[in-house]
Amino acid sequence: MFIPRGENVKWNAENPNDTPDDIDYYTWGLNGVNQWWNTEFSKGLFTTSCILVLFFFSIRIAMDARKHLRLIVLMSTDNSPRSQRYWSKPGNLTWKLKKYLWYAPIWKHRHNTEIQLSKAITIGTLPTRLHAVILTIYVVSNVIYCTLLLNYGNPKPQLVAEFRGRTGTLAVVNMVPLFLLAGRNNILIPMLNISFDTYNIIHRCLGRLVVLESVAHTTAWLINKVDAEGFPGVKETIMHSEFILYGFIAVAAFALILIITPSPVRHAFYETFLVFHIGLAILVLYTVWMHLKIDNLPQLPYIMLAIGFWVFDRTVRFIRVFYRNITTKSITRVKVEALDGDASRVTFELARPWKFKPGQHVYIYLPTIAYWQSHPFSLAWSSEVLKQEIQSKLQDEGYGLENLPMDEKKMAVVGPSATQMSLLIAKREGMTKNLWERANAAPNRTMFLRGFVEGPYGGMHQLESYGTALLFAGGIGITHQLGYVRQLVEKYSIGACATRKVTLVWVVRTADQVKWIEPYMREILSMDKRRDILKVLVYITRPKADITQVSPTGSVELRPGRPNFDQIMDTEIQDSVGTIAATVCGPGAFQDSVRAAVRKQLHRVEMDFLEESFTW
Repeated sequence: MFIPRGENVKWNAENPNDTPDDIDYYTWGLNGVNQWWNTEFSKGLFTTSCILVLFFFSIRIAMDARKHLRLIVLMSTDNSPRSQRYWSKPGNLTWKLKKYLWYAPIWKHRHNTEIQLSKAITIGTLPTRLHAVILTIYVVSNVIYCTLLLNYGNPKPQLVAEFRGRTGTLAVVNMVPLFLLAGRNNILIPMLNISFDTYNIIHRCLGRLVVLESVAHTTAWLINKVDAEGFPGVKETIMHSEFILYGFIAVAAFALILIITPSPVRHAFYETFLVFHIGLAILVLYTVWMHLKIDNLPQLPYIMLAIGFWVFDRTVRFIRVFYRNITTKSITRVKVEALDGDASRVTFELARPWKFKPGQHVYIYLPTIAYWQSHPFSLAWSSEVLKQEIQSKLQDEGYGLENLPMDEKKMAVVGPSATQMSLLIAKREGMTKNLWERANAAPNRTMFLRGFVEGPYGGMHQLESYGTALLFAGGIGITHQLGYVRQLVEKYSIGACATRKVTLVWVVRTADQVKWIEPYMREILSMDKRRDILKVLVYITRPKADITQVSPTGSVELRPGRPNFDQIMDTEIQDSVGTIAATVCGPGAFQDSVRAAVRKQLHRVEMDFLEESFTW
């Protein structure tokens, strides 16, 4: 038994003298409900889930151990391409599992590419083959528990009551993982090294399953109630029974969530959707809790656990935001610059110092732009800056200290140093569009705001144990890769990593967008020994002229047109060293193209595919 269960009590009928022979008997409480089987099926779901978690945890530990062993061995030898040859050979079974299950989409190439009904309407993405297998097993098991494993020899009223109890129990049980996986502080993320985006896919599937089971639960009650007293009896019960009323409110809230969550609605009104989704989720938790608490039904501990997960996530988020951004001497300040190519550079001067790892992302709050909403963005750059340098930069840019608000003055001079982190945010719709337009209209296309940052999250995959790192970025996805480039070049220069080759492939639409990372690339290209390890390929898909450029050393190339990922992969693998890490961040179609190119090469070389995406 993995969690405690409430006392198995039978809810008293409106008329205590009701018997199984009375037509109204099976419309009340646990009458006709096979609670023993419900308990066993609940335990079965939790046991299966725990087994899956332990299975993937074992895989995670094995993979981490292999990476650590590889790094230790290579650091204790000369770390030459010859010594890395052993680690470049793919296992006979592992490459097949990666190609046909782990990294494989359900069919052909589509995974992150949005399924479009028209240019304006999309209906979401598809899971990978592994995700689909896990979700199918879980959903099918729920269907079997709710339908096939009923006692069809019972009379209709008792059979319907049994179905009502089964669907109601499993709906509440499934709310536990539903709310666990919805949180940014989900304990399974660091435990299994599986991204929040992957859990979000499972969360959506579980949400639809819970809604269907809740509707089935209510429908079963209605069938028996209508047979017993007709629709007037249904109305009378709803009006006079808090137990039934709370149940109906919960189902109505669930149904409304299902209506507003389809991709076309969600994408068209995302900011509004988010507010309603959170509000309805709170309403569901409260009404289901009241529905169960009124008569101390056995499922009460499950809903309390779901509430606990939700409260824990929100509490940790609040503490993170408050602790990271507010001190007695300063508060986080935000500088926003409008860039050519429809993007904003948002730099946070943090109240407390942070240490960031490559691949991490943060959630930002800009109340004057988007009220209390938060949005995730990959960290592009971070640095420790002296306060005097910050003051000088502001004055150089035309923002003299005398022109800043009093609190800005204070923050510009207090303390010896500050952590600055920068994000690049593409202008799309909603908050990002408003942010760029406000900054673009400000003097010098720069404005200062109050804001907060929450995080960091992610950063689960570190690349220093790989001999070769292939980093693919599409558009604003370059923010995810810059940290890896910087870290690997730094560690290579001091002999602290196994990496001997880093190739960055960046695809943008226009030449203006190349300037987004100009200050960061200038610093990377001036780093010690970077020519020995780093190659940068930039593709401009909509060039205004022939812009082919190659640096004197040949390590940086600017090319027009779209890249051929198969050709790039062939070339890079021929010159690769040791195990390869292929990472990608960008639009869905871009990621799927890189995934397809990687899968074609898995039989040739040991390679791990790592992707970063934010589906919404």
